[in-house]
Amino acid sequence: MIDTQHLLADEQMRGFIVNGFVKVQTDLPAELHQRIFDKTDAIFGRSTTSERRYNPLNNILPMVHELQDVLETPQVQGALTSILGNGFVLHPHRHCHPNFPGTPLEGGHGLTMPLHKDGHATGKRPRHRLPRWAILFYFPQECPIELGPTCLIPGNQYLRRVTPEGVDTRHMIPEQQNDGTFLLPDTFTNRTLATLQGGLGVVWIMHFDIAHSVFLNHQDLARYGMKFVYMRTEEPTQPSWYNTDDLWQRPETNLVSDDHEIMWTYIWNWLSGKSDLFQSNRSNSEIEVKYWINQLSADDPAQRLQAANELGFRRQEANVAIPALVDCLLDDYEPMCLNATYALSAIGAEAVDPLIKRLEDGKAAYQEEPILHISHAAHGLAAVGEAAVPALSQALTHPEEHIQAQSAYALGEMGWRAAIGGAALQHVLTDEAEPVRQHAVSALGIIKQPLSEIVPTLIQILENEQDPALALFSAQALVRIGADAEAAIPALTAALKSSSPYIRAFSAEALSRIGTTEALKALVSFLRTSRWFNYQGGKIKVLEIPIEEPDFDLSDAETAKSIVATAFENQYRRPLTEVVHILQDKDDRLRFLLVDGNETFAELDNGHLQYYYLRRVSEGAYRV
Repeated sequence: MIDTQHLLADEQMRGFIVNGFVKVQTDLPAELHQRIFDKTDAIFGRSTTSERRYNPLNNILPMVHELQDVLETPQVQGALTSILGNGFVLHPHRHCHPNFPGTPLEGGHGLTMPLHKDGHATGKRPRHRLPRWAILFYFPQECPIELGPTCLIPGNQYLRRVTPEGVDTRHMIPEQQNDGTFLLPDTFTNRTLATLQGGLGVVWIMHFDIAHSVFLNHQDLARYGMKFVYMRTEEPTQPSWYNTDDLWQRPETNLVSDDHEIMWTYIWNWLSGKSDLFQSNRSNSEIEVKYWINQLSADDPAQRLQAANELGFRRQEANVAIPALVDCLLDDYEPMCLNATYALSAIGAEAVDPLIKRLEDGKAAYQEEPILHISHAAHGLAAVGEAAVPALSQALTHPEEHIQAQSAYALGEMGWRAAIGGAALQHVLTDEAEPVRQHAVSALGIIKQPLSEIVPTLIQILENEQDPALALFSAQALVRIGADAEAAIPALTAALKSSSPYIRAFSAEALSRIGTTEALKALVSFLRTSRWFNYQGGKIKVLEIPIEEPDFDLSDAETAKSIVATAFENQYRRPLTEVVHILQDKDDRLRFLLVDGNETFAELDNGHLQYYYLRRVSEGAYRV
C-alpha cells in the first residue's frame, strides 16, 4: 500500500492532464545514481557512437540492476499509481538512450533528431488520449540544458500531427526563453517546447503519445537517458492520486496555448471514476446557444475553441448545435476538432448517430495507418459511453473495414461501459483484416466482460502460432484481466516457449497475476532457466602478422582487412568470416563486424598487426 504522501496531488494531476508530463523527485543517495552512471558508461564506453550493436537495448535493466531501485522508490510508484491506477505493469521494452557529446550548432541549443511520437516496440498500438500508457525517463546524473536533455511539446499527446507539414525539425534551434522553455516557430500549433532538465534523482513520467526530441549535448560527458514503458491494466473507479478537489480546475502551470477545457474535464472525470464524464461546477454564460453556434465559424481559432467548450458544457441544451459541431470535426485547425469531439460527447445520445456517420471521415487516415490513426468520431463515441454501444456494435458489421476497426476501438476505450458490446466484438475476430482483429482483441482486454466468453476467445488466439502479432495482443489482454484468467494457465504456460520474447514476457506477467499454485509453478519453472547475465568484453588473440612496410597504418581499412583475411586463411585453412562493417575505433585500431554477429578488431603494435576476437566473459547472474 502506497503512503498517500507519495501520490501525486491534484495540481500535479491537472498538470499531467494538460501538459502531458510530470516531474518526480526521488530521495535515493547520490552514490546509487553514480553507480548507475558508471555501470552504464562502462557498457557504452566501447564506442562513442550510438550504433545498435553497442547498446544493450532491453537488457539494460538486468545489466544495471540498480535501476530497479529507482523504479521501486515510493515516489515513482506513487506517481505511476496516480496516473495509471493500481496494477500497472512494467513493459519488457526498456532502453538506455545515450546522448554523446556533439559539435555545438551556431545560434544556440539545437535538436539532434526530429520531433516525433514513439511507437511500441512490440508492434503498433492504438494511440489513446486517455492515459493507458506512460513513458518514464530517468537520467543518472544532473541534466542541464548543455547536456542535451529530452524535450517535448506540452499537450501534443492529444493531437495526431507533430509538426507542420514540410517542416524538418532535425537540427532546429528553437528560441530559448527566460523560464527554461524554448519557443518553436509560429507555424506550430503549440509553440512551447519544454525540457526534461533537472537535478540528480529526478524522474519524468509522460503520456506515451507526446511528441518529443532531444537537444544536442554540448558537454564532454555522455548523457544517459533510461526509458521505461508502463501499461494500465485497470479502469478507474475512483481517483488513484491524493485527491481533495472533486471537480476539474485549470492547473496553475499551463504550457498549452489552446483551451481544451471540455476535453480536460472528460479526462479528469474518467480518471476519477465518475459515471458522468462531463460533470462540472462550471457556470454557463447567459449568452444564447445560437451565438456560440455562430462563433464556431469565427476566423479566430481561439473563438472557435471557446464556442465548442461553451456548447459542450451546455450539454443537452445545446443539441441544436450538433450539425455545426459535426462539421467542425473536419476543421483545418486540429485543436478545434478535439473540442468539437468532446462537445458532441457531452451533449450525449443525440450525437451518436451523427458521429456514427462521421466514422466514414477516417478512411484516408486509416488507410495510411490503420492502428495508430483513430478518427475524432471514434473518440467522441467512446466518450459518449453506454448510449453509443448499440450503434457501435451494429457498426462492427459494416462492410467498410475502417468503420469496423474504429468501432472496435471506441468500444474498448469505454471499458466496462461497453460490456454489452463484448459479444459483438468477438464476431469480428475472424475478420480477414488484421487491424480489425487487433483493435477487437485490444478492446476485449480492456472491457473484460463477459469473462466466460472473452477468456476462452483470448486463449484460442494465444495458441494460434500462425498469428504472433495477434497472440501478443491476447497476452496483453490476459495481463489486464489478471486473476480472472485462470482458465488460460495452460495456454500461458505453453506461450512461455514462444519465439517472441514479448509474448513470453507478457505470458509470464499474466501467470504472476493469476497467482494460483498452478500458475506460479509454471512461472517459476520458466524463470529458473531464464537468467539474465551481465557480460564484460575480453579478447583472444587470433593472429599476429608482421608488417614490413614502415609507413603502414590502418587508415586504409580495406587493405588491412585483406591482410587479415590472407593470414587467417593461411593459418587456419578456412576463409575469414565475411566482414559486413568496419569501424575506425582509434587511429591504431579497426573494429570488424562479422556477418554472424560477432565482433573482432585489429591493432598495430610494435610492427605487428594483431587480430583479436572479442570474448564475452560472464560476471554473474542478476535478476530474472
